Amino acid sequence: MIEAADINLRVSSEYNIFPAERKINMKQIGQSILGVVLVALIALLGLIVLRSYQETQRQAEEELRQEQQTPAPTSTPEPTPEVVEEPENFVEIKLGVCGDIVVHSGLNAEAQQEDGSYNYTSIFSGVWDAVSETDYAICTMETTFPETVEYTGYPMFKSPTELATSLKTVGFDMVNTASNHSVDGLKAGIFRTLDILELNGLDHVGTYRSQEERDANNGILVKDINGISIAFLSYTYGTNAIPVTGFEYAVNIFYNDYLNTLSDINYDLLREDMAAARALNTDLILVQMHWGLEYETSPKPYQIELSDFLFREGADIIIGGHPHVPQPMELRKVTDEDGTERTCFIVYSMGNLVSCMDDRYTDLTVALNIGIQKNIDTGETVLRQIQYYPVKMMDMLDYGVDPGYRYATWNLYSAISGYENGNDLGVINDVVLADIKEAVEDIRGIMGTEFDYAYGGVDAAQWALEN
Repeated sequence: MIEAADINLRVSSEYNIFPAERKINMKQIGQSILGVVLVALIALLGLIVLRSYQETQRQAEEELRQEQQTPAPTSTPEPTPEVVEEPENFVEIKLGVCGDIVVHSGLNAEAQQEDGSYNYTSIFSGVWDAVSETDYAICTMETTFPETVEYTGYPMFKSPTELATSLKTVGFDMVNTASNHSVDGLKAGIFRTLDILELNGLDHVGTYRSQEERDANNGILVKDINGISIAFLSYTYGTNAIPVTGFEYAVNIFYNDYLNTLSDINYDLLREDMAAARALNTDLILVQMHWGLEYETSPKPYQIELSDFLFREGADIIIGGHPHVPQPMELRKVTDEDGTERTCFIVYSMGNLVSCMDDRYTDLTVALNIGIQKNIDTGETVLRQIQYYPVKMMDMLDYGVDPGYRYATWNLYSAISGYENGNDLGVINDVVLADIKEAVEDIRGIMGTEFDYAYGGVDAAQWALEN
């Protein structure tokens, strides 16, 4: 007989077989499902990240492709500078220009030889090379050669005739004789000075021995230099109040009131002479002017006004002197009445080439080279390369050294270069070196760096294209 309890037990056993083990299986199933879900989520997230990365890469590649296909922006190119077109057939010359030769007594003593003769060539040693490399070299002489052996310096300069011989030996070809010291040897001194220059093969301009000589070409010196013709004219502001009454023809003086006020410029004389120069049909016209205020390193207003006048009248080059110190140099553009444009050049003062002066800047000057080019086919003549070499008049007594001489000109670049290469010329020490380097800077400060040989100088034709 089956009891009720047995039935209950059976039913319970049927529906609750191994109840503890069943609970364990359900937990594992839940954990498995959760794991699957997590794996799925991770996979989904990974897929999303992968898709995002791929899209980023695709965009980057597309941008790179577009950059490679699109030309990079370029800056606006600089305009190609104009370059001077060289003529097919041409001739060129170099014109050498040096400053005022002021022969103080100390220079005569320096030049005197043991036999009593005079030789000045060593005093000019600093410009030998610069002068010799030119085709025609000019300078201004502020002394005279009267018939005397009583040689004097300031205020009435009278020098040994060997000075002319030395100038020719150094390489000068022409001497400007119009200065405030032209009449230091009086009328006879003017005449003999020109005789001595000619005996030594030197051309001259600015003073004359007769009215006929002055009237010939209006006192203009015309030179053909290797196929290029130049008209040379020269004037002085005065004669240190020494009158030329009765022989006015002897000196080209541009002031009517040269004996006193120096305020009335003789424009009629200048205009007539410049017209005569133009009528000569030379390739160029060069005017030398003894003007300005002594010891002033800048031109006075009248120098600028007078230079404007001379350029309008046909001058191509103006070379100034008298202040005893350098003054600026510059290129100018000038338009003639017929519309022709010319490039002209002026140096307001070259300063002293030689002297015994010791005021500031009176021992500084330059050796100037002016290139001139003529187109043989057209006849057009233009200024080309213009450059200077700085020069200093050395007084060795100032440095307390004795190299066997006291006075001599030095090409400052040659002196500095020599010292840097082991040649101290027997005298260059730290003090001398510092002084000559300062001299170079002083010259550059007054005359400008652009024309300095060390900076390449200026091609006037190229300058004309660019200005």
